[in-house]
Amino acid sequence: MRTAAAVDPRQVMERLANSGVTHERLPMLDVVFDRTVQMLTESFLHLTSQEVAVQLEDISYARFADFMGEPPEAPVIAIVRAVAWDQSFLLMLDGSLVFTMVEILLGGQPGADYRQRAAQRRPTSIELQLTTRIFRLIADRLAEAFEQIAEVEFRVERLEMNPQFAAITRTTSACVRSRFQLDIARSKGELQVLFPYASLEPVREHLSQMFVGDQFGGDRSWHRHFEDALNKTELSFDAVLHSQLTTLAEVMAWKPGQTISFESSGESEVRFMMEEMEFFRGPMGRKGGKIAAQVEEILIAGRQEEESSGGGFGFGDL
Repeated sequence: MRTAAAVDPRQVMERLANSGVTHERLPMLDVVFDRTVQMLTESFLHLTSQEVAVQLEDISYARFADFMGEPPEAPVIAIVRAVAWDQSFLLMLDGSLVFTMVEILLGGQPGADYRQRAAQRRPTSIELQLTTRIFRLIADRLAEAFEQIAEVEFRVERLEMNPQFAAITRTTSACVRSRFQLDIARSKGELQVLFPYASLEPVREHLSQMFVGDQFGGDRSWHRHFEDALNKTELSFDAVLHSQLTTLAEVMAWKPGQTISFESSGESEVRFMMEEMEFFRGPMGRKGGKIAAQVEEILIAGRQEEESSGGGFGFGDL
């Protein structure tokens, strides 16, 4: 016969409260974190001149209190402001990993006692400045990863060593946390990114969509490159002075030396054509010993725009 074990009523109430956590799946956020891995790997290499292995461990959903109850070992926490969204989120790094990266930036070689030092003392003022630089780099790469969703600036506001001082939302608020494993100079540590759902509300509709093709406009950096390439593309126009209809019989009757007259004068408008499409129109004139035309009308997609001053297009020697 088994007897019922004593149960703490507070634990029962806590489990009942946690069982009510509801969250909406955000598929596009997975894409953002995957891109962050690639960007951080390259950025840490440039920063430390050493290869840093970055791996996305998992993405989990729970209450803010649950996440803050299990922070990284001796954590250094950055409170980051999403300027465009007017919301905040957290970046957390293992203290041992911070000491390792700071020592590398100062030109030293991290020793085997980095975990012990991280637990025994707080970073100095110089170390905090370098730590802030590391967090700014992480925030910048994360903002670049979000470009596919929306343009935003992530600004590091302050650093905290005590998780209790990094409360940016209510303890019962739903959050999403991503955990990254970092490996540098025989030192392994964890980077955590903690977003309360309220912080992602301005872009929640986009994040909840499935990533299909160009649904969200694609990569903005690729758009800028494509736009620059288009602006540098060279175009060739045909300048048409005059055109008239004639029969095939008349054309077949033409002979070498025959003069063909067109009903045009020096004041006739010149039409600039490409692939049988008219783009510009303007009067004919002379410039620099060449026949030229001044663009006065722009005809693109059925629109006509009058321009008082226009450039000249030379198209033939006199």
